[in-house]
Amino acid sequence: MSSDSLSHLSPPIGKPLHGSHYTVIRKLGKGETATTWLVRDAGRPRDTSEYAAVKILTAEATLDVERGHVHELEFLKDIAQRAQTSDDEGPDYLAILLDDFTVTGPSGNRHLCMVQHLYSTSVSALRRSAPTKSLPVYTVRNVIFMALHGLAYLHSLNIIHTDLKLDNILFANTLYSDDRELERYLSANPVELEEDGSPKSQPIPHKWTYDTSAFEAELMSVVLIDLGHAQPAGVQPTADLLVRRLFEPRGYLWSDFGSAVDIWAIGCLTFESLVGPGEPDWSLEDDHLAKMMELTGQHFPPAMLARAKNRDKYFDKDGNLLRIPELVPVTLEQAMTNYKIPGLTEQDIKLAADFIRACLKFDYKERATATELIAHPFLEDALRC
Repeated sequence: MSSDSLSHLSPPIGKPLHGSHYTVIRKLGKGETATTWLVRDAGRPRDTSEYAAVKILTAEATLDVERGHVHELEFLKDIAQRAQTSDDEGPDYLAILLDDFTVTGPSGNRHLCMVQHLYSTSVSALRRSAPTKSLPVYTVRNVIFMALHGLAYLHSLNIIHTDLKLDNILFANTLYSDDRELERYLSANPVELEEDGSPKSQPIPHKWTYDTSAFEAELMSVVLIDLGHAQPAGVQPTADLLVRRLFEPRGYLWSDFGSAVDIWAIGCLTFESLVGPGEPDWSLEDDHLAKMMELTGQHFPPAMLARAKNRDKYFDKDGNLLRIPELVPVTLEQAMTNYKIPGLTEQDIKLAADFIRACLKFDYKERATATELIAHPFLEDALRC
């Protein structure tokens, strides 16, 4: 193994990983707590692809798994086991664990490796490629529809994703699903190196573009990935998780916690996908809470504030924001119209706004479930033009 400095492990290209079972082909990507690598799997059955992706955790993240602080491996094992006998289509939209093992780096650090199917790049990358930083409504419908199926299955297993964002929704590897086609692509696009000699991240491309037609978009397939921050339902997470990763009311207020946090995220990324990222800086907690109230037309329910540990940090005794006394309400419909996104019709905006409102209820008990959202009129034409 090559250097695992900064707790990341970089396995040598072309060398075996985990005995002689896997051969490292190239680096696919890097995150805060893991890197992902394309490998050839010598032990796969003849009727399946020889190629897979291995997610290698940092030494610190591996320790978190071993100590039970991170539940990603146990959740992936549960999903993989249940998916074998499930008639539910939810697992079709989730990353499925194929294998797991631990390797030791040259510094003696242990690194958990999780083998999954090979996927392409994220929906976030596709959105960022568009001039308006937004996607056509038919693409958004398809992506949200599939993501909700995966999310509904997670929730049925009492798993809360907690980090649902466009970066964690990947396109399936449909362009190079045939091994011979993939090998031709790899041969024509050899491994690239950084200036320090380390491998560059080279994800497998897909054929979709920001202006892919509605007809072609019917063939899109996406999966939810990264359960590194997922939590079991019924367990109160740490304050760091709630505040830093869940930009929804209960995250700031340190109030109730449950699967509805994922539904709030669905509403936010639906809005973001349709009109692009918002202009206001919501990094300030008071401003974020104010924007929630202005955009949804809601006030925080007294019962919710009564349960919130951080209530007095942001609100006065009457439930008004302490530092932002005057709000400027704007409807979701008006906010979306203001972006002047080409092709986004008045009817699209009406249906999308109603869908988003169903996700962004301040009282989590009033939010629609993932299963209910799948049947919402906004998604009625998903996967068909």
